[in-house]
Amino acid sequence: MPKLTKRIVDAAEIRATEYFIWDDDIPGFGLRVLPSKRKSYIVQYRAGRRSRRMSLGLSTVLTCEQARTRAIAIVAAAKNGEDPAAKRDADRQAITVKELAERFDKEHISVRVKESTAKGYRRMLERVIIPALGRHRVTEVTRADIAKIHHDLRHIPYDAN
Repeated sequence: MPKLTKRIVDAAEIRATEYFIWDDDIPGFGLRVLPSKRKSYIVQYRAGRRSRRMSLGLSTVLTCEQARTRAIAIVAAAKNGEDPAAKRDADRQAITVKELAERFDKEHISVRVKESTAKGYRRMLERVIIPALGRHRVTEVTRADIAKIHHDLRHIPYDAN
């Protein structure tokens, strides 16, 4: 198959089973055509001995050139020894701040600190940290997020510290 273009993507016919149209220029870059009439760009590469496939996006959302640029970046990362699909999976499985707070309470506060200290820790978790950051992934929390919480508590210096 030649280089994937908008014309080839639009002309791809729907079949009873899914099939792929591969690009000749970029190894592993292609179009996945599903029986449900959905067409999405994909990239397939090897990470060590394992073959990995990532979806880049629907053909209705991305242009062929945008998908090609993403595919080049992913293939280049794979050639450098990285595994973009594994990174994506790890990001999906990262715990949230709320889950970390619950674990901190169960494994540290309940076991290692005095009752008065535990009361203060739990109050800070419930009133400040969980409402502000509870649904964020731990890996997504930045210094700016912490600085904002600290700044918002400037009128209560004890809690801010």
